[in-house]
Amino acid sequence: MRGQRFSIIIICLVAAFAWQGFSVADAQAQGDKVRVAVLNFENNSTWGYWGDNLGAAAADELTTQLFRSGEFSVIERAQLATILAEQDLGASGAVNPSTAAQLGQLLGAQLVLTGSITQFSIERQSGRFGRLGGSYSRAESIVDVRLVNTTTGEIMLAEEGEGNKRFGGGSFGSAGAERDFDVGLAQESLRPAIEQVVEKIVAQADQFAALKPVAPAGEIVGSRNGSFYINRGQNAGVQVGQRYAVMRVVDEITDASGNVLDRITDQVGELEVTQVLSQSAVCSLVSGEAAEGDQVQSGG
Repeated sequence: MRGQRFSIIIICLVAAFAWQGFSVADAQAQGDKVRVAVLNFENNSTWGYWGDNLGAAAADELTTQLFRSGEFSVIERAQLATILAEQDLGASGAVNPSTAAQLGQLLGAQLVLTGSITQFSIERQSGRFGRLGGSYSRAESIVDVRLVNTTTGEIMLAEEGEGNKRFGGGSFGSAGAERDFDVGLAQESLRPAIEQVVEKIVAQADQFAALKPVAPAGEIVGSRNGSFYINRGQNAGVQVGQRYAVMRVVDEITDASGNVLDRITDQVGELEVTQVLSQSAVCSLVSGEAAEGDQVQSGG
């Protein structure tokens, strides 16, 4: 009996070590994947019932499918929304080289995926035969997507997807006549077009593999007892020993309306990461000075 128990214990230990090894390897493989941020699509179609929500539904569906492909590390949409709000960048798909570079630094992403819905329509028919009734609806959609290199601002891929979706049995009825937004319905209608786009992106994934990781930038959000806290942690791939240059805004260039065009920054110090938490990190001052509100950029 003791021998049997001993054998069971050995089997469990071997299984545990094997699972641990698999988990580490899997994590390393995930870390090597190119990081992609998916912005809301612009709704350039004539379908205005759902407004900007249609673009958000397209981005959500594309994020899900891109993640399931296993070829990319896709930034979680809630995290992306938080960063966009913090930096006052907006959530639309309008990205210029400067915005792309800024997003790359903030999120540690090599690619930003943006796009537009160029066509979307829902056609609904219904009829009755005696006591029997039914409905038939068809949704058509066309989406355009672009992958932007956050380092160069170059468009690395531009593709189009087209899809048709048929619904029957009246389950699609309310959407054809009402203005209430149903995110599940929109995603279902857009899915065929998004599937085409994802297939094209995945087919060309090898050309993105050589892109160098973008070191995430951040901000000093507090300090205590000689330590400084930055708003980047495990979620941004920060590691103990990593160093950051402390950058301080010394001037701003604005247009006639007061909109900020550019910010001029100087390096005033250097930090080294001593502890990494889930969404933040603790740093020590290596040289110079640092203060809450200063930006930090990877210094090697």
